[in-house]
Amino acid sequence: MAEETKKCAHPACICPAEPGSNYCSTSCREAKDTIEISCNCGHPGCELAASAA
Repeated sequence: MAEETKKCAHPACICPAEPGSNYCSTSCREAKDTIEISCNCGHPGCELAASAA
């Protein structure tokens, strides 16, 4: 049975979570209780990364 990909638990992030984690990166894991308008994970296609391009 294939494992379902889940979204990163950080509300501002659109990335898929890492296997075995609720977050896509250390940045999102550390910012879990911080309210942010955009994500700072740095993955291509995510809000802050996309707007910096």
